[in-house]
Amino acid sequence: MPRLLYLLLFVSFLSCKKNSGSSSDTSPVTPAATTVKPSGVFSASGSTAATVLNNNNNRGVLIRAYWKDIETSEGNFNFTALDNQVNAIKAKNKKYSLGVLAGGIGSPAWLITQKNAPYFDYTFQGQPYKLPLIWSDTVLTYLGKLADKLAEHYNNDTSLVLVYIPQMTANGIEGHLNGFNQTNFTNAGYTETKWINASVQNAKKFATAFSKKALAFEVHDLFNSSTPASSIINSLWNDNTLGQRVGAAMWWISGGTTYQPNIITLLKNFPGDIYCQVIDRSDNTTSFPGGDYTKVFAQAKEIRARYIEAWDYEFSINTWNSQFADFTTYADTLKKY
Repeated sequence: MPRLLYLLLFVSFLSCKKNSGSSSDTSPVTPAATTVKPSGVFSASGSTAATVLNNNNNRGVLIRAYWKDIETSEGNFNFTALDNQVNAIKAKNKKYSLGVLAGGIGSPAWLITQKNAPYFDYTFQGQPYKLPLIWSDTVLTYLGKLADKLAEHYNNDTSLVLVYIPQMTANGIEGHLNGFNQTNFTNAGYTETKWINASVQNAKKFATAFSKKALAFEVHDLFNSSTPASSIINSLWNDNTLGQRVGAAMWWISGGTTYQPNIITLLKNFPGDIYCQVIDRSDNTTSFPGGDYTKVFAQAKEIRARYIEAWDYEFSINTWNSQFADFTTYADTLKKY
């Protein structure tokens, strides 16, 4: 065989092998360079009110929904309520983020009563709930099916710019277990390792399903330990199959440093994207250092957050428009991909 022909055949063989889709292929699901990530100020509470949607300093709205309201029975999905909000927001040329709540307050009852998912009884804000345990294969399987259906419906919508990863936590989206008894939860099977592994598996499933989107995993201490949060968000950010699309969320930014100081330090050192939600309305002044709402934006810049959700109230009083505009200008200087 002529030497040139041999070389051409050999190069062709290598090219085919590289693109064969073998399990050892670690190319990103969606390269970060093709996923536009949101920046600036959004509304936190899903309002479609004119005061929210018409505010020029508001780039979009977080839409929330309970898993149990989307999949009322196994395999039967209804997105009508979500779509009504999406359409109202898009009619004003705004973007939207999506947060589907799982956990005890958001997961469908059939997951436990019909699928026999293991659960933990707890109380949240004075109400009793049953928390499906995320390290159960059954729970992970049905969370995965939820991810697939949501993505089938919304992954191609360019107005959707951020997806929060549902969590099996106290409120189903934030990463906390507030009010849980550690001994009882440990007796139910909790370990940091199991929690971390299952949370990463679930997050990767959502990131794979939402192949065109930026995503966020909200972080809190668990039983006074920042190890789970640190391990999860760094694992997701450093996983090259995800294309650096999964960042960290902080739904309690206040400008203060006394609440969860280890998580604040973790976020300062985190190399990835950070998405925030303000801890409270500005008129609840005790939630902010010295009653100063502007401390929120100083802290957001300190941790290099690219995105903040303020409560609807702020867009009706128009007190903070200059702060919103200043933060958006800063956020737009961060990497867009």
